[in-house]
Amino acid sequence: MFDNICVFIIVNNAIITLKTCNNMNFLPYICRLIITTIRYLVINIMNLYKFDSVVISPSDIISLHKQDTWELTYVVHGRGTRTLGDVTSEFSDGDLAFIPPHIPHCWKYDNNYTDDRGRVEYATLSFRTEFIDRCSSAFPEITERLEELKSVSSVITFNNKTLEELTEMMLRMRTEKMSELLPYVFRIILLLSKHESEGIVIGSFSETDRTYDRINKVKEFSQSNYARAITIDMIANHVGMNRSSFCTFFKKATGQTYITYLNKLRVDRACYLLREGKFSITEVCYMVGFNDVPYFNRCFKNNRGMSPKDYADGVITQRQVIKPRKKDTQKDQNKQD
Repeated sequence: MFDNICVFIIVNNAIITLKTCNNMNFLPYICRLIITTIRYLVINIMNLYKFDSVVISPSDIISLHKQDTWELTYVVHGRGTRTLGDVTSEFSDGDLAFIPPHIPHCWKYDNNYTDDRGRVEYATLSFRTEFIDRCSSAFPEITERLEELKSVSSVITFNNKTLEELTEMMLRMRTEKMSELLPYVFRIILLLSKHESEGIVIGSFSETDRTYDRINKVKEFSQSNYARAITIDMIANHVGMNRSSFCTFFKKATGQTYITYLNKLRVDRACYLLREGKFSITEVCYMVGFNDVPYFNRCFKNNRGMSPKDYADGVITQRQVIKPRKKDTQKDQNKQD
């Protein structure tokens, strides 16, 4: 299972490299890289999600509510009516819903459809927007997909294989220890980000739709102008708000300040440029919109868990390590002949 998860693909690639690399001088560096990556994930991600497997009487189910986290809910056993934003409909065993933040929702279970102890069962995975952002920072190659996931503004479900895979993950998680859930959570995030465009809308909320329209306008402007000097007043004016109202609105809608979002966006772009290997760290700093190298270094380390220099050195080392040996290349050619 782990082979399908980004974090373990990265670690496994490094382990394979350790086994196939002739130059043993690289081994200590790669070991440190693996340890740094895992430590970064544990410290910065594991406290940003929560999984609950619940067996409960229908009368004890929480009433209509909303939260500032993303929520994936799967009904193991039960039926009744559900309210997802402005939409009320029926549900039954196997119902699955992916709910964006700030959308009111509740499940009202039928008292006559329970187990022999009068209970229903469901499982819920919730995670903060910051969790998605940290995944993006750790793995910039999937940033675009994760940004698309964050743009979801309606409650959705899925059909066919995607539904089966998500259901399987949720059922497995019920029997796992809390310390063993992280690979499943990564897998679910990847599935959601890969297939969100195939989602079937089962609920929406007009107020949330307006919020997401405004947030998307902010992000489009930021992604097009991140290399410029962007001020709070400038972006607030772009969406027709004053400075104070915008700061409050953005923090409530995204869970982070606009400056935090902008710095992360710039660091992600910096990672891309550093991977290209064509520019110095100072050049990259100014190319992505920072005007102070020490501040750039601090922001980079806060987002990536390492300095720009360590990141760039890691890219160079990886290229050197995985470069095929001439002898092996010749062997491969002989095999093909």
